[in-house]
Order: sequence, then structure tokens, then C-alpha cells
Amino acid sequence: MLKDLEYAFGVPLVERSVRGVALNAAGLLALQRARSGLASFDHLVSELTAAQSPILRVGTNPALAFQMLPAALQRLQSRGEPLRLRVQTGVVADMLQSLWDGELDCYVGRVDWDQMPQMMVPTLRHDPLIETDLVVACSVRHPLTTRQNISISELSEWQWVLPPITSNNRVALETEFRNHGIAVPVPNTEIADPAGLLILARELDVLICAPRFTLDTHIAGGELCALDIPSLALPLIRVGFVTLAEHRNMAALQLLWQVLSEAAEQFRARD
Repeated sequence: MLKDLEYAFGVPLVERSVRGVALNAAGLLALQRARSGLASFDHLVSELTAAQSPILRVGTNPALAFQMLPAALQRLQSRGEPLRLRVQTGVVADMLQSLWDGELDCYVGRVDWDQMPQMMVPTLRHDPLIETDLVVACSVRHPLTTRQNISISELSEWQWVLPPITSNNRVALETEFRNHGIAVPVPNTEIADPAGLLILARELDVLICAPRFTLDTHIAGGELCALDIPSLALPLIRVGFVTLAEHRNMAALQLLWQVLSEAAEQFRARD
């Protein structure tokens, strides 16, 4: 069977040695793409037998459920489009892996290209949507809100609520502290849910690190603000629409991309 596969593909798929066989680069790629194709095929079969409008499997970062995604869904609803979505949230690496494995049709969120496996990069199509900065924020009643030109060194003296250590936002914050030779903040509370992070910052005298656009959401309730810390250079968060390149022209994906683009344009105008 292996020889038949190699004949069909026209390239060797394994390296043979006295110790046995192991997949070579072409074999690993063939395995990955076959897995992705089979997952997409299974999803297609379930759609065809359901006799309902298609389901688009969307992966995203939790924070985007605050504004971007609802705004896009409102546009779909106002146009009477029959498209149904199955939304899954998670960290960037997991979402992109699920997309590559054929378990998602698209991903809406940030992409860390420098952390992505090189084999994955050529298979993806990325269309930019919005960008926002990462900020240190707190309740409008926090003592630091009356200060200007706050130094990074004094931030460690305050209580923090942060996402888990694997969060890109936390990694960016801690990297900036280390770049200044300052001990990273030790959070009093860790919480993965962005909504919970905002609520705790709204109710307690704590500092958080979050995308600026989340401070304008109804969960923040106008009670959170970004601090003025000139020497703190946190990276921009660029949000994009990512699909497998061969799926980008699917009608359902084109429709979702259109309403997301319109929502992003409104977001940029307001910002």
C-alpha cells in the first residue's frame, strides 16, 4: 500500500534504513494534508445528510466575541443569510492547528508568524482586518489613574490579574518587563476568560494587560482606562481572517469575510 501511495504521489514518502522506515518531509506533508482532507470530507458528509443550511466552523480568540463577531453576525442577520456558524474559542496555536487539521473552516484572530511551523505557512491565506494596541489598564478609581508618565519599575508594586502563562498577552507583558531588567509581575489571580479579566479589573484595584478595544465593551462598562506608561512598548495586536488557501473561495467563507470586513471598517472609523 505504501508503494502504491508513493507511485500515486510520484515521490518517496518514507526514508528506509536498516532500522526501519520513517516519514520524510514529503510523507509528513502528505499525512497532514490527508488528515485535513478527511476531516473536511467528514464535515461535508454531515452537512449533506442534515438537509439544512451549511455550518461554517469558525475559530476565534475569546476577546473578539465582544465586538467584532457580534457586529458581523448582525449584518448576516439583517440580510437574511441562512449561514450557520459553529464558533470555537481558544489560544492562537490551538486554533491554527485545528484549521490546519481540517477541524475549522476559518480562524479570526491574531497570528504569530514567528511561532508557526514553517510547513504550515504556505498553506494559509491571511487577510488583515483590524489592529489595536496592548495596554495596561485598571479601574477608573485606581490610584494610578491620576498619574502621568508612570514608570515600569513601580508597576510590580501593585496587585495584578493576568491570563495564564501561555497567553500571548502575558508573554508580551513579561517580555517587556524583562527587557527593562525588571522582575515580572506576579499575579494575585490568573483567569483565562477575557470577560472575567475585565470584570475583576472593574471591581478591584488591580492592573490587567488587555487589547485596548476591550476597554470600550459593555463588560468594561466605561469603568476601565489605559494607563500612561511612556516607556512600556507593548506590541500591536493585528487581527486577521485566516483560511486554508484552497478553501478561500468557498461561498460561505466569502460571505463571512465580507461582513467581518464591514465590521472591521466600522471599528476602525470609531477607533
